[in-house]
Amino acid sequence: MIERKGGGARGGSGKGGIGGGPGTVAGDLVPCWLCSHSVSPRALFCHNCGTVQPPRSIDPFTRLGLPVRFDLDPATLERQFAGFRRTLAPERFESKGPREKSNARAQFDAFRHAYDTLRDPIRRARFLLDIVHGAGQPTPADPELDGMEAALAGAGDTAELDRVANQAARGTEQCIHDLSSAFRAGDLDAAALIVHRLERLEALTGAARRRRPGLRGDAP
Repeated sequence: MIERKGGGARGGSGKGGIGGGPGTVAGDLVPCWLCSHSVSPRALFCHNCGTVQPPRSIDPFTRLGLPVRFDLDPATLERQFAGFRRTLAPERFESKGPREKSNARAQFDAFRHAYDTLRDPIRRARFLLDIVHGAGQPTPADPELDGMEAALAGAGDTAELDRVANQAARGTEQCIHDLSSAFRAGDLDAAALIVHRLERLEALTGAARRRRPGLRGDAP
Protein backbone atom coordinates (compact mmCIF):
# COMPACT_ATOMS: atom_id res chain seq x y z
CA MET A 1 0.00 0.00 0.00
CA ILE A 2 1.14 3.54 -0.68
CA GLU A 3 -0.14 6.12 1.72
CA ARG A 4 0.70 9.39 3.38
CA LYS A 5 3.11 9.03 6.27
CA GLY A 6 4.04 12.23 8.03
CA GLY A 7 5.71 14.56 5.55
CA GLY A 8 5.59 12.16 2.61
CA ALA A 9 4.46 8.85 1.27
CA ARG A 10 6.21 5.56 0.86
CA GLY A 11 5.74 2.23 -0.82
CA GLY A 12 4.56 -0.27 1.73
CA SER A 13 6.90 -2.97 0.42
CA GLY A 14 9.99 -0.86 0.95
CA LYS A 15 10.85 -1.20 -2.76
CA GLY A 16 11.74 2.44 -3.17
CA GLY A 17 10.36 5.40 -1.24
CA ILE A 18 8.35 8.26 -2.59
CA GLY A 19 9.74 11.04 -0.44
CA GLY A 20 8.69 14.43 -1.75
CA GLY A 21 5.81 12.94 -3.76
CA PRO A 22 2.12 12.81 -2.90
CA GLY A 23 1.31 13.95 0.61
CA THR A 24 3.95 16.67 0.47
CA VAL A 25 3.77 20.13 -0.99
CA ALA A 26 6.89 21.64 -2.50
CA GLY A 27 7.67 24.79 -0.55
CA ASP A 28 5.95 25.54 2.75
CA LEU A 29 4.36 28.87 1.82
CA VAL A 30 3.78 30.99 -1.27
CA PRO A 31 2.93 34.70 -1.54
CA CYS A 32 -0.63 35.85 -2.23
CA TRP A 33 -0.87 37.38 -5.71
CA LEU A 34 -2.66 40.46 -4.30
CA CYS A 35 -1.30 41.28 -0.83
CA SER A 36 1.88 39.12 -0.81
CA HIS A 37 0.87 37.57 2.51
CA SER A 38 2.19 34.03 2.90
CA VAL A 39 -0.35 31.29 2.17
CA SER A 40 -0.25 27.51 1.91
CA PRO A 41 0.09 26.06 -1.61
CA ARG A 42 -3.17 24.20 -0.90
CA ALA A 43 -5.05 27.37 0.09
CA LEU A 44 -8.03 28.38 -2.02
CA PHE A 45 -8.20 31.81 -0.41
CA CYS A 46 -5.62 34.14 1.11
CA HIS A 47 -5.91 34.05 4.90
CA ASN A 48 -5.13 37.78 4.98
CA CYS A 49 -7.10 39.47 2.17
CA GLY A 50 -9.52 36.67 1.27
CA THR A 51 -8.83 36.64 -2.49
CA VAL A 52 -9.00 33.42 -4.52
CA GLN A 53 -5.54 32.02 -5.16
CA PRO A 54 -4.38 30.38 -8.41
CA PRO A 55 -4.02 26.58 -8.26
CA ARG A 56 -0.53 25.36 -7.42
CA SER A 57 1.17 22.23 -8.74
CA ILE A 58 0.14 19.60 -6.20
CA ASP A 59 -0.87 15.98 -6.61
CA PRO A 60 -4.55 14.95 -6.84
CA PHE A 61 -4.61 13.25 -3.42
CA THR A 62 -3.25 16.33 -1.68
CA ARG A 63 -5.54 18.63 -3.65
CA LEU A 64 -8.64 16.72 -2.53
CA GLY A 65 -7.37 16.11 0.99
CA LEU A 66 -7.35 12.32 0.65
CA PRO A 67 -4.89 9.63 1.79
CA VAL A 68 -2.33 8.61 -0.81
CA ARG A 69 -3.37 5.02 -1.51
CA PHE A 70 -5.10 2.94 -4.14
CA ASP A 71 -8.13 1.94 -2.05
CA LEU A 72 -10.33 5.04 -1.81
CA ASP A 73 -13.90 5.16 -0.58
CA PRO A 74 -15.96 6.38 -3.58
CA ALA A 75 -18.44 8.15 -1.29
CA THR A 76 -15.62 10.07 0.41
CA LEU A 77 -14.13 11.04 -2.94
CA GLU A 78 -17.53 12.28 -4.15
CA ARG A 79 -18.12 14.19 -0.93
CA GLN A 80 -14.72 15.89 -1.04
CA PHE A 81 -15.16 16.97 -4.66
CA ALA A 82 -18.75 18.13 -4.06
CA GLY A 83 -17.58 20.37 -1.22
CA PHE A 84 -14.94 22.08 -3.35
CA ARG A 85 -17.39 22.33 -6.26
CA ARG A 86 -19.83 24.24 -4.05
CA THR A 87 -17.05 26.49 -2.76
CA LEU A 88 -15.95 27.33 -6.32
CA ALA A 89 -19.43 27.71 -7.85
CA PRO A 90 -19.31 30.57 -10.43
CA GLU A 91 -22.22 32.48 -8.86
CA ARG A 92 -20.13 33.02 -5.73
CA PHE A 93 -17.68 35.13 -7.74
CA GLU A 94 -20.02 37.19 -9.90
CA SER A 95 -19.11 40.41 -8.09
CA LYS A 96 -15.36 39.70 -8.10
CA GLY A 97 -12.75 41.06 -10.48
CA PRO A 98 -11.55 39.25 -13.61
CA ARG A 99 -8.45 37.81 -11.98
CA GLU A 100 -10.38 36.27 -9.09
CA LYS A 101 -12.94 34.84 -11.52
CA SER A 102 -10.12 33.38 -13.60
CA ASN A 103 -8.45 31.91 -10.51
CA ALA A 104 -11.74 30.36 -9.37
CA ARG A 105 -12.27 28.74 -12.77
CA ALA A 106 -8.67 27.46 -12.80
CA GLN A 107 -9.09 26.07 -9.29
CA PHE A 108 -12.27 24.26 -10.31
CA ASP A 109 -10.55 22.81 -13.38
CA ALA A 110 -7.68 21.57 -11.18
CA PHE A 111 -10.12 19.91 -8.77
CA ARG A 112 -12.04 18.35 -11.66
CA HIS A 113 -8.81 16.92 -13.07
CA ALA A 114 -7.83 15.53 -9.65
CA TYR A 115 -11.30 14.01 -9.22
CA ASP A 116 -11.27 12.44 -12.68
CA THR A 117 -7.81 10.97 -12.00
CA LEU A 118 -8.75 9.43 -8.66
CA ARG A 119 -12.15 8.02 -9.59
CA ASP A 120 -10.67 5.99 -12.47
CA PRO A 121 -8.85 2.95 -11.00
CA ILE A 122 -6.41 2.71 -13.92
CA ARG A 123 -5.45 6.39 -13.80
CA ARG A 124 -5.22 6.26 -10.00
CA ALA A 125 -2.97 3.19 -10.08
CA ARG A 126 -0.84 4.57 -12.92
CA PHE A 127 -0.29 7.79 -10.96
CA LEU A 128 0.82 5.86 -7.86
CA LEU A 129 3.12 3.59 -9.86
CA ASP A 130 4.71 6.46 -11.78
CA ILE A 131 5.83 7.90 -8.44
CA VAL A 132 7.93 4.79 -7.83
CA HIS A 133 8.74 3.31 -11.22
CA GLY A 134 8.47 6.33 -13.47
CA ALA A 135 7.59 6.04 -17.13
CA GLY A 136 8.87 3.52 -19.62
CA GLN A 137 8.21 0.23 -17.84
CA PRO A 138 8.38 -2.72 -20.27
CA THR A 139 5.08 -4.19 -21.43
CA PRO A 140 4.90 -7.86 -20.42
CA ALA A 141 3.78 -10.61 -22.79
CA ASP A 142 0.20 -11.78 -22.24
CA PRO A 143 -0.83 -14.71 -24.49
CA GLU A 144 -4.39 -14.71 -23.16
CA LEU A 145 -4.92 -11.11 -24.17
CA ASP A 146 -3.21 -11.75 -27.50
CA GLY A 147 -5.82 -14.47 -28.10
CA MET A 148 -8.70 -12.19 -27.10
CA GLU A 149 -7.49 -9.48 -29.46
CA ALA A 150 -7.21 -12.01 -32.29
CA ALA A 151 -10.73 -13.29 -31.53
CA LEU A 152 -12.05 -9.73 -31.58
CA ALA A 153 -10.39 -9.02 -34.92
CA GLY A 154 -11.87 -12.20 -36.40
CA ALA A 155 -15.38 -11.87 -34.93
CA GLY A 156 -17.93 -12.25 -37.72
CA ASP A 157 -21.11 -11.40 -35.83
CA THR A 158 -22.29 -9.71 -32.65
CA ALA A 159 -22.51 -13.00 -30.75
CA GLU A 160 -18.79 -13.65 -31.23
CA LEU A 161 -17.99 -10.03 -30.43
CA ASP A 162 -20.08 -10.11 -27.25
CA ARG A 163 -18.30 -13.24 -26.04
CA VAL A 164 -14.98 -11.43 -26.28
CA ALA A 165 -16.41 -8.25 -24.71
CA ASN A 166 -17.87 -10.23 -21.80
CA GLN A 167 -14.56 -11.99 -21.26
CA ALA A 168 -12.84 -8.61 -21.21
CA ALA A 169 -15.38 -7.28 -18.69
CA ARG A 170 -14.78 -10.25 -16.38
CA GLY A 171 -11.04 -9.80 -16.75
CA THR A 172 -11.31 -6.10 -15.91
CA GLU A 173 -13.30 -6.82 -12.75
CA GLN A 174 -10.77 -9.43 -11.63
CA CYS A 175 -7.84 -7.13 -12.38
CA ILE A 176 -9.25 -4.31 -10.26
CA HIS A 177 -9.70 -6.77 -7.38
CA ASP A 178 -6.13 -8.06 -7.85
CA LEU A 179 -4.79 -4.52 -8.14
CA SER A 180 -6.29 -3.56 -4.81
CA SER A 181 -4.72 -6.65 -3.21
CA ALA A 182 -1.32 -5.90 -4.75
CA PHE A 183 -1.28 -2.33 -3.42
CA ARG A 184 -2.41 -3.47 0.03
CA ALA A 185 0.44 -6.00 0.06
CA GLY A 186 2.91 -3.38 -1.13
CA ASP A 187 3.78 -5.46 -4.19
CA LEU A 188 4.28 -2.63 -6.65
CA ASP A 189 5.87 -4.83 -9.31
CA ALA A 190 2.74 -7.00 -9.39
CA ALA A 191 0.58 -3.87 -9.44
CA ALA A 192 2.48 -2.57 -12.48
CA LEU A 193 1.85 -5.82 -14.36
CA ILE A 194 -1.86 -5.69 -13.51
CA VAL A 195 -2.12 -2.09 -14.72
CA HIS A 196 -0.57 -3.10 -18.07
CA ARG A 197 -3.21 -5.83 -18.35
CA LEU A 198 -6.01 -3.44 -17.37
CA GLU A 199 -4.95 -0.93 -20.00
CA ARG A 200 -5.05 -3.61 -22.70
CA LEU A 201 -8.44 -4.86 -21.49
CA GLU A 202 -9.78 -1.31 -21.56
CA ALA A 203 -8.50 -0.85 -25.12
CA LEU A 204 -10.03 -4.18 -26.12
CA THR A 205 -13.41 -3.21 -24.65
CA GLY A 206 -13.33 0.08 -26.55
CA ALA A 207 -12.44 -1.70 -29.80
CA ALA A 208 -15.35 -4.13 -29.31
CA ARG A 209 -17.74 -1.24 -28.79
CA ARG A 210 -16.56 0.49 -31.95
CA ARG A 211 -16.79 -2.70 -34.07
CA ARG A 212 -20.28 -3.73 -32.94
CA PRO A 213 -22.38 -1.41 -35.19
CA GLY A 214 -20.73 -2.84 -38.31
CA LEU A 215 -21.42 -6.51 -37.54
CA ARG A 216 -24.44 -8.60 -38.35
CA GLY A 217 -26.54 -10.00 -35.52
CA ASP A 218 -27.05 -13.62 -34.54
CA ALA A 219 -28.32 -15.94 -37.24
CA PRO A 220 -32.06 -16.70 -36.79
